[in-house]
Amino acid sequence: MKINWTTVGKHSLLPFAILLAFLPLLDPMNVFSDLRLRSFDTFQQLYPREKMRGDPVVLIDIDDESLSRFGQWPWPRNLVAELVDRTYYSLATGFDIVFAEPDRTGSNQLKQTYQASPSMVEALELVPDHDEIFRNAIESHGTVVLGLAPNNNGYKEFDQIKSGLVVQGDDPKQFLNRYIGVESNIEILEEVSNGLGSMSIGNNDAVVRTIPTFEVVGDQLVPSFPLEVLRVAVGASTYQIKSSNASSEQAFGEATGINHVKLGDLVMPTNPDGSLWVYSTKTANMNIIPAWQLLDGLIEPEFFDGKITVVGTSASGLFDLRSSALEKNIPGVTIVAQFIQQIVSGTFLQRPDWLGGLELISGLLLSIIITLVIQRFGPVGGLIIFSVGIGSIFLGSYSLFINQGFLVDPISPTVICLVAYLVITFFNFLFTELERSKVRTAFSQYLAPAMVDKLAKSSESLVLGGETKEMTMLFSDIRGFTGISEQYKDDPEGLTQLINKLLSVLSDEILLTEGTIDKYMGDCIMAFWNAPTDQPEHARLAVRAAMAMGRAMQKLNEELAAEGKKTMAVGIGINTGDCVVGNMGSTQRFDYTVLGDTVNLASRLEGQSGEYGFQIIAGADTVKSLSGYEVFELDLLAVKGKTEPVTIYTVFEGAESDIDDAEAFRVAHQEFLKAYRGQDWDAAMQHINTYHKDVPSFSQYYELFAARIKSLQDNPPGPEWTGVFVALSK
Repeated sequence: MKINWTTVGKHSLLPFAILLAFLPLLDPMNVFSDLRLRSFDTFQQLYPREKMRGDPVVLIDIDDESLSRFGQWPWPRNLVAELVDRTYYSLATGFDIVFAEPDRTGSNQLKQTYQASPSMVEALELVPDHDEIFRNAIESHGTVVLGLAPNNNGYKEFDQIKSGLVVQGDDPKQFLNRYIGVESNIEILEEVSNGLGSMSIGNNDAVVRTIPTFEVVGDQLVPSFPLEVLRVAVGASTYQIKSSNASSEQAFGEATGINHVKLGDLVMPTNPDGSLWVYSTKTANMNIIPAWQLLDGLIEPEFFDGKITVVGTSASGLFDLRSSALEKNIPGVTIVAQFIQQIVSGTFLQRPDWLGGLELISGLLLSIIITLVIQRFGPVGGLIIFSVGIGSIFLGSYSLFINQGFLVDPISPTVICLVAYLVITFFNFLFTELERSKVRTAFSQYLAPAMVDKLAKSSESLVLGGETKEMTMLFSDIRGFTGISEQYKDDPEGLTQLINKLLSVLSDEILLTEGTIDKYMGDCIMAFWNAPTDQPEHARLAVRAAMAMGRAMQKLNEELAAEGKKTMAVGIGINTGDCVVGNMGSTQRFDYTVLGDTVNLASRLEGQSGEYGFQIIAGADTVKSLSGYEVFELDLLAVKGKTEPVTIYTVFEGAESDIDDAEAFRVAHQEFLKAYRGQDWDAAMQHINTYHKDVPSFSQYYELFAARIKSLQDNPPGPEWTGVFVALSK
């Protein structure tokens, strides 16, 4: 059984396309992951978090103006202590700063500097140390949170966590970011602080999109700085972490990650790595107080009553600039403050586990629909479905973002569908080209290459209609083929092979001269020139083809004779004139063909070739501008079905002619025709008797005219006779 690989390919196209569609999702270069995150950023830009009513979060900004007024950073710790004192009424004050070294301007440090001067050391003993002043302010405030900076530069034992922790389910440490060391504050500050939290932003790139709730330093779980500030503010003592396989958290034994973190009444839905998505608002919507205003007493202490205060810096020289989904180059502490706002307001962005499956299924279903549409309606139909489908996915994702806070990925379905569309379109194109190749192969057996190319490249030529143009028609037929067929009455397959071989050798010569084969009619061939492309020398090409067909028949006859079979002779009629050429038929089925009187006459001329004894009989318009060939007028003929006579000719190639002196013979032959048409029978017969044997190629022709002359002598045509012979047969 013959396998149609094109059909097999089309049936296997869908699963193959879908398989390839999922490959980009492996995303080795993180290209699509980046696009996915950028789409989430776009959602936030289109619909940022609204300004919080009664916003309790206040940002104390150590900006460039503050540094200009109070000196470069680091400030003396007694000055920092003033910030603590002036926010006394706040629920919590967090420093997004690490105080890793003692104050160099404090008395304790100065005493070491002036050890050689006992009097100076004695005087400094009376001056309170700046670190002590800062320590006392922290202790007095009672709700101060200090920052920590985890790193991988070295291990430092860390056990200063101020909060309790309850873990349910799988150990959360396996899901969190790990660090081997930490840069912490000096001991006298940490021991009196009410909270310590990591200032790390986790695995973010230039844009901070998530903030970890917890991280692992050494083997210690450390809460994030904003979470710790919030814990102190709400007066909670313990965090609750619920991971996979906890009670009510179905993970079927798989360690899938952290599900949520609870702080008092606040429940925070986390990502599997324990991070929370940051839902940004514009900086203009925040309560930001420059530090210098607070230190200058421009802000009343009561302002901070019930507030959560975060201290950080926007000064350009301190290099704490980050970017959010909404804004570029903003202070990192701004993102921290917004994060606290978001948790307090209960405004969370989430990507539940089932979203990934939904995204893939939607992409899969849409890619299947696109594939089926392309197979039925082509690439344009598939593109319409692709556009509508992807548009719907983006709108649906944006709607879920606005209404539910879900971060639905529109990129994965888009990538799946786009790859499926491109793969299907490419392979459809490939299959189409294969089909076109088959068409070219099939049509090239009977169409000129130019016509095949035109059909293959454009369907515009495959519409009903025609044009009028001068063309040259050729009809060929095998003389006596009925008798030859009798040899094969018991061998129909042999007869079929003979016909195919005969038509092949003759068709090859037509195609080699850029002719178009219109149709086969048994052993007859109809061909034409000067369509579908213009061929200025179409008459010459047709005659050249006819000559080549004669030579091909001679070679074939040699083969047949060697096999002991009858030889064959071909008769060819050629005529030139105006025709209507184009696609003729019905809207369901049509042929590219030629119509007109020129066609009919060419067929009649072929029918007369056997009577006159010449291989080629051509019309007057065919030979009028023919050069390089020996052309001889034959007769004035009124073919069957026509009353108007036409002058007919035969054509020889000089090298193949048996005429010694073609020009002398032509003159004599024209005198013969003049005598014949003038009813000078004796002169005409004298010519026949002279050349009948000397020019064998004209022997049958002269025998025909000798018989005519005898008949005319017996039955004189009258003085009005012009020499026209009326053919009664085809």
